Amino acid sequence: MNETAKKENLSKKKIVLFTFLPLVILLLSLELIARVVEIWLPPLVTDIGLGFTEDSRLFIPDPYDSRYLITHPNKTVAFQNQRFLKNKPSGTLRIFFLGGSSVNYVHYELPSLSERLKENLKPKYKNVEIINCGGLSYGTHRLVLIAREIVNYEPDLVMIYSGHNEFEEIEQLHLARIQSTKLQKILYSSAMMRFIRDRIATYQISQLEKEHNQRMLAQSLPDAGKGWNHVFTPQEIAERMEKYKNNLNEIIQLCKEKNIKVVIATVPSNYIKPNLIGKSAEEYEQVLQLIREEKYKEAYELGRKIIRETSPRHQSSDLENNIVRELAETNHIPLADVLSAVEQAEPHHIPGENLFNDHCHLNPEGNKIMIHTFEEKILQALSE
Repeated sequence: MNETAKKENLSKKKIVLFTFLPLVILLLSLELIARVVEIWLPPLVTDIGLGFTEDSRLFIPDPYDSRYLITHPNKTVAFQNQRFLKNKPSGTLRIFFLGGSSVNYVHYELPSLSERLKENLKPKYKNVEIINCGGLSYGTHRLVLIAREIVNYEPDLVMIYSGHNEFEEIEQLHLARIQSTKLQKILYSSAMMRFIRDRIATYQISQLEKEHNQRMLAQSLPDAGKGWNHVFTPQEIAERMEKYKNNLNEIIQLCKEKNIKVVIATVPSNYIKPNLIGKSAEEYEQVLQLIREEKYKEAYELGRKIIRETSPRHQSSDLENNIVRELAETNHIPLADVLSAVEQAEPHHIPGENLFNDHCHLNPEGNKIMIHTFEEKILQALSE
């Protein structure tokens, strides 16, 4: 009887083994094929958690020279690739520039700013480093985490230019699925899973590009083609603005605790071609009509009101800029009033006439105005 039972157990094990063995062999074969494919088709750079997790790091030690810090490879999808000495050299002024894509895109202006600052500040400083911490679609929720990191890298001054992404960042938070980051890291250690992930991502990107091209062909002034998953109530807008204020204030206090100078800036956005949807886009036609009638002051006032009350939006408004002004005043830090500088430079003093590439990003001429406005206040901050 015992012998019979043993044979039955052995038979069951064989059945299980021969049932699952082909599946295991198939999966291993697919994994091997995927790893071979990655030799010719490297996986997409991905930042699991999208910078929302507490353990997220923008900079890591250079694996080839531990004296240096480099941009984390996973972060290069959203940040400039940079390298600098962990221990600041003697006679060096080190500046970090915090913000979103507007800061990321102004990277080409930073070397000339460094040279001008060095010239104005010699002989005190032999070198000026400006490290770009502008992340695509980054708002203050994630910039706080970056600030907590970079205050440990011996900065002398931090520049802050953030205000376009406070609602966009909520969408990013949903996409990040931070509750499952550990599981994602395990799954994407598999080349086969990376291949599947990348094919899905490539398809989604192609669809977004197709939609973007269709909107461009439509040539609509307010971009009514872009959609968000959530329309915020007035209370939610107020709560988000309070969070924006608290986040900026936390960054400022982090710097103050370590005697790091701060320059914060107002953030202009495009009032000629804003990115609006639905009812707000329809209402904005009144602004465009006033502009056609050359009633510029009235048009600007109405445009500011509509954008201020619009939800969701992917550009700054008076709400953000009033908070920036308040924080600069209460914390006694220099305010780089980029908004006023852009207003003064536009022919009819409406941001968006000549100085923007799109609804929120300044063009090269606009970026020069932004950088020069910062430059003046940096020199002021360092002289105090």
